[in-house]
Amino acid sequence: MSVTITCPSCGLQYPVDAGLIEGDGKRLAAVVAEMEPQLARTALAYLRLFKPPKSALRTARAVKILQELLELVKQETVCKDERGGIRRPAPPAAWCAGIEQMLQQPGRLSLPLSNHNYLRQIVFGLADAADANAERQRDQQIRSAPRGGSTDSLEPMNNHLRWLGEQLKRGLIDQAGHDAQVATTRVRHAVCLDCGLTAAQCKCLDTQAAATGAKYKGK
Repeated sequence: MSVTITCPSCGLQYPVDAGLIEGDGKRLAAVVAEMEPQLARTALAYLRLFKPPKSALRTARAVKILQELLELVKQETVCKDERGGIRRPAPPAAWCAGIEQMLQQPGRLSLPLSNHNYLRQIVFGLADAADANAERQRDQQIRSAPRGGSTDSLEPMNNHLRWLGEQLKRGLIDQAGHDAQVATTRVRHAVCLDCGLTAAQCKCLDTQAAATGAKYKGK
C-alpha cells in the first residue's frame, strides 16, 4: 500500500511514489537529499519565487534551480559580483537567512526570478556584516589585552594572525593583502616586525618605526 502525502502548497493529497516515477522527480529528490534539513526546507520555499505567473514550475526547472543553489552553498563563501572577486565566508545558515528575507518581502522583488543574483547580494551583505563584527571583536581583544612580553599578552595577536592565514589559504584575501594586515596587526599590538618581540623587549625597532621598518638610531 502506497503512503499518501499532502502537498504543502496546494493541499492536494497524492501517493509519495507518484512524485518519484519520472526522472526529473528522482533528480529533484536527490538534490534535496544532499542539503541540510534546514536548507532543504528553505530551498523548496525559495522555488516559489521562480514560478511563472500563469503556469506551474516545471520539475526540470526546479531541479536546475536547486542544483545551482546547492553549488553556491557548497563553496562555503559568497561573492556579491563574480567579476569583483571579493568573497566572504557563507555557511548554509547564511543562505537560509537570505532566502527567508526574500520570502518575507516578495513585493520588492521582480518575479519570477531568473537567477540567484539577488540572493547572492543579500547573503553577501549578511556575511560582510558578520565578518566586520568579528573583526571588531578581534580588535577589541587586542586593545584590551595587557601589554608586555608574556605569552598571554600575545595570544589575541596570534589568534588574529592565524585567522589571516586561514583567509589566505581559502583565497579570501591575496598575499599582498595578507602581508599588509599582518604588519598592521603587529604594529597595533606593538610587536617588532623584524624580531617579533613586544615593544618592551625589542632592541631594534621602536613602536612608531615598526610601521616603516626603520631601525633604532644610536642603539
